[in-house]
Amino acid sequence: MNVLVVGGGIGGLAAAIALGRDGHRVTLLERQPTFAPIGAGIIMAPNAARVLGALGVDLAPHGRELTALVVRRADGRALSRIEPRRADPAFGPLWALTRPALHAALVAALPASVEVVHGAAVDAVAADASGVEVAALPGRRFDLAIGADGLRSRVREATVGATVLRYSGVTCWRGVMPNPGITDAIEAWGGAARIGVVPLRDDQLYYFLVLTAPPRAPALAWPDGFAAAFGHIGGDAGRVLEGLTAAPPLHHDLDELDRPVWGGDRVWLIGDAAHAMTPNQGQGAAMAIEDGLAIALALRPGLDGAHARYVAARHARVRKVQLDSRRLGAVAHWRNPLARAARDALVRLVPDALARAQYRQLIRPGLALAAAAAVTAR
Repeated sequence: MNVLVVGGGIGGLAAAIALGRDGHRVTLLERQPTFAPIGAGIIMAPNAARVLGALGVDLAPHGRELTALVVRRADGRALSRIEPRRADPAFGPLWALTRPALHAALVAALPASVEVVHGAAVDAVAADASGVEVAALPGRRFDLAIGADGLRSRVREATVGATVLRYSGVTCWRGVMPNPGITDAIEAWGGAARIGVVPLRDDQLYYFLVLTAPPRAPALAWPDGFAAAFGHIGGDAGRVLEGLTAAPPLHHDLDELDRPVWGGDRVWLIGDAAHAMTPNQGQGAAMAIEDGLAIALALRPGLDGAHARYVAARHARVRKVQLDSRRLGAVAHWRNPLARAARDALVRLVPDALARAQYRQLIRPGLALAAAAAVTAR
């Protein structure tokens, strides 16, 4: 089958790898003149790592294994702690790495048969019952197009019309800095503010600062505005402000799609183009990676009915992760002192066994997807 993948980000690369490995003729269209990943750090949970492994991508040379995920109060007191290896040793590791490192690993895994076209944007899509054409590649016709062009997807707009984005209520700063000795991935909740820290390889630290704010609010002044917003957060997470010498390099309001949008028979959507979500469970990129493999699986019986198979495989899974992430973000930013005290007490009372069970429920569908790929490939 002749397939066009629009967008050379994480989801687009995963889809191109999966389809190329299955023998499809794949053209990957990237609007930038070179691969230029934007971002700081990222966590790859075992579900994403297992799917990447099925695609021939090994994270071990690029990432640092995280031994614990810890949520703390602003004063540093622990609320919850998940140790991935204890949750289920069979899951494998949870990795932290920079986004450029992940992107490079995906690019390196592209099959030689995948044609990569840089510097061409898709602003319109013409699809009918027999195929798809885009103006960026005149004279060429594809059996299927995959829109992997992100939150503000032009492919989605051309296929289903304009989609109103949902503002999550928070804005976020991200960056990478020298690690002052932090060994766990930590998120500290401080009412309107959160700080997260994730240790990386080579003594680096990925950090994110999240603040309740009106949409498109003016940026905080450095350093006084950041001190006023985040200075009450102590412990290891609070050490971020001590180590910064300038405002974080990346700043974005956290927008998402209200609900998943999957496209149609000849134009499918994946990743943020289909289901952009808040990053509160660290699963946004993981869902895009799962999408990429799910597309290849849906096409193995043929194109007839493939889109319905793809949606059936992905919608319930993605919608649950999207809504759970939305709820978790809201709870983390509760500002009422009584509500926060009740929340903290409840989180501390959750038995470790239940917390591990919830973690397993999040991870297992991705492992099943990777296993299905291995079975159907035989």
